[in-house]
Amino acid sequence: MLSFKMEPMDGRFRSLLLVSLSFLYLNCLKTFPVLEEPAPGEEGLVAFGLIVAKGGISNGIFRGIEESIAKETHISSITGNALRINLEDPGKEMEGDGNYRFLWVQKLRLGKSEEGVAKYFVVTRLPQNQSLILDSASYTYTTTHTYTTVNKYGQVQTHTYTVLHTNSIPIEYDPLEKPKFSFYNPGGLEIRFIGNFIAHPKGLNLSLGGPYTGTYVLTNIDTYLKENPSLTPDFKNKFYGNEEVSPKGAEIYFLKRFIKENRSRYWQDIAIKKLFKLDPKTREAAIKAKIPIPSQDLSSENPIQQN
Repeated sequence: MLSFKMEPMDGRFRSLLLVSLSFLYLNCLKTFPVLEEPAPGEEGLVAFGLIVAKGGISNGIFRGIEESIAKETHISSITGNALRINLEDPGKEMEGDGNYRFLWVQKLRLGKSEEGVAKYFVVTRLPQNQSLILDSASYTYTTTHTYTTVNKYGQVQTHTYTVLHTNSIPIEYDPLEKPKFSFYNPGGLEIRFIGNFIAHPKGLNLSLGGPYTGTYVLTNIDTYLKENPSLTPDFKNKFYGNEEVSPKGAEIYFLKRFIKENRSRYWQDIAIKKLFKLDPKTREAAIKAKIPIPSQDLSSENPIQQN
């Protein structure tokens, strides 16, 4: 566990960075989720993007893409289900300054109020020294039902109603591949982005148009786009923005969204420091603006010279 003291981020840089990031999203959220702040250095944070292809894969293309909802989406121990964490955590609301409402949660879902953007799960309070893995993914679907009645005048009336369902599908891993998808609590002062994934049916959907009832497997979206470059536009804006299609580009894009959307100063500072290390362009912009930056944020590798 890291033991150095994290100094507060300079207020001018924080304001400048948040203003610049706001240009990424024209529709600013009115409700800002805030992760609960732990005692400094006592725990880390794990984040990932997750969507569901409930229709499987046809000719190499994922079909029926849905956002993976929090309800019935789980994390468990890699060795079994002795430990199971439900990613749905409504938290509690408290009034903030002005008209903002702050949501204190342990498990945060970024992008919840925005259409057409990637949704991320951000999880804290993970157990120590425990190897974890995504256990299941879930999505919603609707069914429409029709029935008829006859009133006292002998008239036949048709009634229709729609029911919303939640379908949770277990994720199956090849024993040799399982370690590749596992993760753990990274410890204090650390944000670990493990990637963007799509959960998709392992086999054909044999339910004749009904909900898939088999098992899912996971595919990393970075890998999928490299194997299907013609499909890049469908996923790029959502998971990479203007960043390159790579694990690094995906993480940079996540960090920029996390800094803007989650208003916990503790976690923002950690995310800003990590963004500096990954993205020299952002770091260089701060230097050119002559904003004081803690020395530990500037890597000794490829140092940027101030003019």
